[in-house]
Amino acid sequence: MNFTADLLSGTLIHYYATCPREAWLYSRRIHANQWDENILMGKALADIKEEQQLHKFPFSNLHFDKIGKERGHIMVTEYKKSMSNTQGAKMQLLFYMWQLKTSLKLKVINGKIISGRTVIFVEGNEENMRMIEELMNEVSLFLSQSTPPPFKEIKFCKGCGYRDYCL
Repeated sequence: MNFTADLLSGTLIHYYATCPREAWLYSRRIHANQWDENILMGKALADIKEEQQLHKFPFSNLHFDKIGKERGHIMVTEYKKSMSNTQGAKMQLLFYMWQLKTSLKLKVINGKIISGRTVIFVEGNEENMRMIEELMNEVSLFLSQSTPPPFKEIKFCKGCGYRDYCL
């Protein structure tokens, strides 16, 4: 399977930053356990966001939570149920920001991740844009592999909906 960058999604980027095996499984349309409590919680949060019309920004295949202007610049916001995986959330947000910045030819774009009262600001600076481009290339190459990587236990395994495919 040849996996090109245009097939990437924010979810795939998030999964890869968390666990490459999870990203590989997801990319093959192998679904997580839909009755897993974390999956059910995510669906419930998505339903709440849908009711609040936070998921209604129509741009390509991107599904970010909120977009607006702050201080004259575009601000993309992602809401998370917890901040236990800030790296995955940051990479997902940077992916959305890169997509918007390159497609709309924006000079400045920033983002934030919100969970409860915790807010993490993410700059759309050149360094971050280069970093996400490199990650996108890495993910595309990785997902082109015909077999998943071997299981490697990490701190997120206990709460992962894909754990039945690994243990």
